[in-house]
Amino acid sequence: MPEPDPHTSILVNLHTGVVVHGPDSGVLFCNIRAAQLLGLSQSQMLGKRAVDPGWHFIGEDGVRMDVGSYPVSRVMGTGRALDETVLGVVAPGRTQVVWLQVTAFPEHDARGVLQRVVVNFHDISALKQVQEHARLQERIYRALFETIPHGVVYHDAQGVITAANPAAQRMLASPPFPLPGRNFQDPFWTFIQEDGTLFPADQHPVTQALRTRLPVIGVVMGLAHGDAESTWLEVSAMPLAVEDPASEVYAIFEDITERKKLALQVDQLAFFDPLTKLANRRLLDDRMRQAMTATQRSAAFGAVLVLDLDNFKSLNDAHGHSAGDLLLVEVAARLTNTVREVDTIARFGGDEFVIVARELSSERSIATKLALAIAEKVRLVLSLPYVLLLENSGQSQRVEHHCSASIGVALFDHANADAGEIFKRADHAMYQAKHEGRNLTRLFANWPSTRAAYAAGCATPD
Repeated sequence: MPEPDPHTSILVNLHTGVVVHGPDSGVLFCNIRAAQLLGLSQSQMLGKRAVDPGWHFIGEDGVRMDVGSYPVSRVMGTGRALDETVLGVVAPGRTQVVWLQVTAFPEHDARGVLQRVVVNFHDISALKQVQEHARLQERIYRALFETIPHGVVYHDAQGVITAANPAAQRMLASPPFPLPGRNFQDPFWTFIQEDGTLFPADQHPVTQALRTRLPVIGVVMGLAHGDAESTWLEVSAMPLAVEDPASEVYAIFEDITERKKLALQVDQLAFFDPLTKLANRRLLDDRMRQAMTATQRSAAFGAVLVLDLDNFKSLNDAHGHSAGDLLLVEVAARLTNTVREVDTIARFGGDEFVIVARELSSERSIATKLALAIAEKVRLVLSLPYVLLLENSGQSQRVEHHCSASIGVALFDHANADAGEIFKRADHAMYQAKHEGRNLTRLFANWPSTRAAYAAGCATPD
């Protein structure tokens, strides 16, 4: 290869590839870097036309380019310069594509006749790898974002939603509307706490993450749907940049509605009687402790009522246990509709029920009258006839049954520390009512005799 003239000597070792083509596209000059990138030596390059070498070009889409689309061909065909264009070179004996950013321009003589085309290019393979890796990561992220079953929502520094995945759209928007542009404080949404009260806006995980710039993990909140069943979510919120107050916060949440239902079922099995749905002994003990604590705080008396059904066995004997179960369910319903909401009703076992009445009065005589009034109201309600619809071999049978209850009542106050003893006293009074003829209410009295209590006006025997 002849020595370049002084004006082109600097081009020989230039890091950017330079190739000069004649009017027939034959190579007039090629510097070292161009030969390296195109896969031939400088001597091999000289005289070669654009269509001669073993290399070929591919576009960014990976498709082989036709010769007419080569940079030299385009400049020669149009007579105009070619701005930065990206293409790949597949060189002889080289398995990897070399990606180039190419510019080319024509040089004409005074008469406008094309004399040469100057092509220069530099290697952007490393940049292409970075871009391809970024595109791969973007595809992975997009696939994850679009298909993950968890809801993902991005919020700007003001809490406005900037992006949401399909799972978030499905969980939060019903009927559907676009989530971006909305704020979680949109009145369309009603978020509630586990106790059913409204979720404070300043405690929302997104609000906390925006305010503190710290992650907020595993907050349980419900999305109320009016009369329909609420959707329960476990929400975490995290700032994208901890130290940047203007950065976004993203929230990720999981629909735990089914898990909440299962937990409720477990609670029902653990704390409630499966037949009547009333409190069982375990929950009764807990509610009794709460009632005694409240009594100590307020110095007001409470009362325990023990009820045992009269004439229950005869129903089972005549019509079977399914009839007895129907009666017990009806008794539970009547009790629930009769006593105060603050009081606890429990099925103690079989046909025996317990009521814990909280904080009646700080005066014993008034508390006694109130407890006995509750007991008498219950006794009257339970003595009303029961009409039971029995199913037997596909046949329906209406059975009317008359049943009553014997009720024992025992007061307790801050001086009573033994719940077991209080239950025993009420149970003792209940057996006294049974002994004296049933369908009666009796009060356990600490003074000499219950008869004296009746005489004093604390109770009135039936």
